[in-house]
Amino acid sequence: MKIVKKFFGAIGYKLIDKDYIKSLRITEKFLCPPEKFIKSLIKKKKIKKIIQVGANDGVRDDFLNKCLKKNISIIFVEPIPSAFERLKYNYRNFKKAIFLNKAIDTKKTKKKIFSINPKFSNHYENGYNDGDMEWLSVLASFKKKHLENHGIKENHIISKNISTLTFKEIIQKYNFFNLDLIVIDTEGFDAILVMNFLKTINSRPIIVFEHLHISRNNLESVLKILNKNNYNIIKTESDFICFQKNFFF
Repeated sequence: MKIVKKFFGAIGYKLIDKDYIKSLRITEKFLCPPEKFIKSLIKKKKIKKIIQVGANDGVRDDFLNKCLKKNISIIFVEPIPSAFERLKYNYRNFKKAIFLNKAIDTKKTKKKIFSINPKFSNHYENGYNDGDMEWLSVLASFKKKHLENHGIKENHIISKNISTLTFKEIIQKYNFFNLDLIVIDTEGFDAILVMNFLKTINSRPIIVFEHLHISRNNLESVLKILNKNNYNIIKTESDFICFQKNFFF
């Protein structure tokens, strides 16, 4: 085994014990989920204004849904029309909610987004226990490869040009300068948006973003920038919770 490790080490690879990987996966299942942290802060009124990017329908694969109160000020951003309509319905009783059928980018432009063609949804029915094909909308991404990596066939993927907005435009238009929380789930584009937010916006809210689909280079870059901007970082099973180092003092 030592010889094998030396061989792979010499060509730039490192062998990792499979028991270590299994232990890591078990540990991650018991990490504190973000909803416990965020729900407590909302209850204590330390979070009053929120922007959620990649809100989908506001229910599926969405920890924030378990935290929100009907009187909270929140901007939901979701580019996929079908998911957006469900989002508006699911939060129809939130009087201070703002709904934007757009995507966030580093600049205002038109951009191609990839999603699953609805007529092929039944093809993936056996892959999901509840048979709820609407869940597949959470896979929408600026990267076609992201869907393919989730087992979606190339000829089942469609694209659409959508309008994008920047964080700066949204915050200025809706007077969200005293933002308390931003949640980002954009299937691999998360790190780019976090870095852009920190570069263009002066406020330093709590930031929660998904880390599962971020490239190694972008992951390293965003963590360095967060650290430079005085953030502590908590890792959960699928997200990072980032808050200023003086937040609790």
